[in-house]
Amino acid sequence: MHDTEIPPLWLKCAPAGSGGTGFALPAVLRLRARRGTLAIVLAGEGADAPLPFTFATATGAAQGVGDGETLLPGVPTVALVPAGATRIQVAGAPAGFRLGYYPVHKVALKLHAFANGRFEGLGLPRRWKAAGTAARTLRGALHALVSAAPARRRAEAARYRAFRARFVGDFAEVPGAAPRLSLLTDGGSASAADLSACAAALAAQTDRNFEWVVALPPSAPPALMQAAAGARVVTAEGAPAQRRAAALTAAEGGLVLFLDAAAQPTRDAVALIRDAFAQHPDCALAYADEERLDDDGAPLHGVYHPAFNRHLLESSGYLRHFAALPRADALRLGLNPAAGPAAVFDLLLRHASALPDARIRHVPRVAVGLKDHPPGFAPEEIEAAAAALARLRGVEVDIIGRHLRPLYPTPAPAPLVSIVVPTRDRAALLAVALRSLIARTAYRAFEIIVVDNGSVEPATFALFEEIKALWPATRVVRDDGDFNFPRICNLGVDAARGEMILLLNNDVEVIDAGWLDEMVALASLPGAGIVGAKLLFPDRTIQHAGVIAGLFRYADHWFAHSAADAPGYEDRLKVRQNLSAVTAACLLIRRDVWNAIGPLDAERFAEDCNDIDLCLRARRASFGVVWTPFATLLHYESASRGRKRSREHRARLKAQRARMEAIWHTSTLVDPHYSPNLDRKSLFAAQAEAPQGPRTPRTGGV
Repeated sequence: MHDTEIPPLWLKCAPAGSGGTGFALPAVLRLRARRGTLAIVLAGEGADAPLPFTFATATGAAQGVGDGETLLPGVPTVALVPAGATRIQVAGAPAGFRLGYYPVHKVALKLHAFANGRFEGLGLPRRWKAAGTAARTLRGALHALVSAAPARRRAEAARYRAFRARFVGDFAEVPGAAPRLSLLTDGGSASAADLSACAAALAAQTDRNFEWVVALPPSAPPALMQAAAGARVVTAEGAPAQRRAAALTAAEGGLVLFLDAAAQPTRDAVALIRDAFAQHPDCALAYADEERLDDDGAPLHGVYHPAFNRHLLESSGYLRHFAALPRADALRLGLNPAAGPAAVFDLLLRHASALPDARIRHVPRVAVGLKDHPPGFAPEEIEAAAAALARLRGVEVDIIGRHLRPLYPTPAPAPLVSIVVPTRDRAALLAVALRSLIARTAYRAFEIIVVDNGSVEPATFALFEEIKALWPATRVVRDDGDFNFPRICNLGVDAARGEMILLLNNDVEVIDAGWLDEMVALASLPGAGIVGAKLLFPDRTIQHAGVIAGLFRYADHWFAHSAADAPGYEDRLKVRQNLSAVTAACLLIRRDVWNAIGPLDAERFAEDCNDIDLCLRARRASFGVVWTPFATLLHYESASRGRKRSREHRARLKAQRARMEAIWHTSTLVDPHYSPNLDRKSLFAAQAEAPQGPRTPRTGGV
């Protein structure tokens, strides 16, 4: 487990039949399961091979947990406790095998840690403090483990079906003054069953102001022609791109949308798109959410997109399955035959690249169901998509799994980066940060500005001299005031000479040589303002993968404590993306952006909220905030100041968050790069029980 100081709660052996060794579930778990399926984290000890397990009732009726799940030696396992279960039966358990579970409730886990944790040699007060710290870390790891488990995903599928029954297909209004929509489908490689299902879904539309244009090859079998009944069929020779181009030429509507032949639009899909253009006459591109279907067409879960996200579009083409644009724009740009299977992505990418964000609308409602469409590009289209992106951006593009990474260069000559590091004593901690920065960073056009906030220890001053000798472009700026993070950082920026400013905590460690090249390249792009990095805890779990504003009525790091390679929601932790905020523990901002939006707010946000406020001000001024997984550092979070908070400290933090609420309305804010359909009290983008914000067409603005 992530924190070996805390063992699991060991379960008592219970009588079992021929099914293996039995372990009794405590009453608290049985009661919680009775109110609904309960996810628990099991840990076994004393086995060296996987052990199958099932749940059993008091009458002995076994209940499988699905998919042949097993207990893996030394690996915590997430299981769903079904209602009525009283024990766990483990098949093939060797003599001496023990099975336990971890409580996930905050108070229960801390009390368990205090009573049973391995904190030798500590008195009661220090043991209580150590137990609290260890339990907090472990609890984050447990929640991350549960969120990523197959068992939890099955539970989420049931949750989505309940959500879908109430909130999908519920848009009843029929737009008035909006152009007619032409849905364009290449049916050449479709099955008759899929095309028939698509036709049935379109026949059920609440808004009838549309046409369906299906392009088929002249040699299409009669079954396909029959499946396309109700559509206007055009015939065209050639590849799919040529057939889509023929459908586009034949379209008569003012809006066009390229629809997969196997797609199943929801009953209000046409209405949602036309409504976006009706409400916003300046809209030039509108797209909606999706749902994934199983092989039989049954809904599995929703796919909730962010508001327009330029970097995510480049990385994964996320909006291309249900996006509409004016027919005149589509005809002017044209479908490029060279783009092959990625012709629609190529068209939408070129179109979006010429538009301001304010003219692109996202409708946060499910409008279409898709089979076999995991995040990113399909294998048959990804090379063509990479080539299309390379043509448009004029750079090489790496293919990483199902996603793309354009290799943006750093400017020539390399801009000077002023790295501002606030500190107070803790020389050993600071030494790791500065020595790794100098030794491991490939980008060499940087200066170091250490802002010393009242250090007194000789080791600290000796380290300053060592770093100056190692990296002569180092200066130490003295600040003897009380701790005020924004004031300290602002003082360092005032002393800096660089075209770019990097705010860097003194409790980080550089582990990736290319981290600063990546950040500088992204910050140099047109429209960019701030770039954030991926930060890992020392145990190599995620500390920072971007900030979602409005989480827990304030803001939080989503997917904290997840595995370093966790994909995140819809693979978003694998790729660059625009976000609303990133942490100042490692934050790069261009000098001109800093001057335009003002420094960190040292008056209202002396300890908390200041980096979130800075990023939101950048977004309000139309500068982009980008997070990248290709700049990764270790972050020994809070190591420099510690985690202990006095009553006065907690009161100050509460006051600062109240000011944040007054300015940014974080208690009701739905981050444009999140979704009202996702739970704003979940770090792991769980399905909400009901929408938690407006579902009207939105932009990426703050």
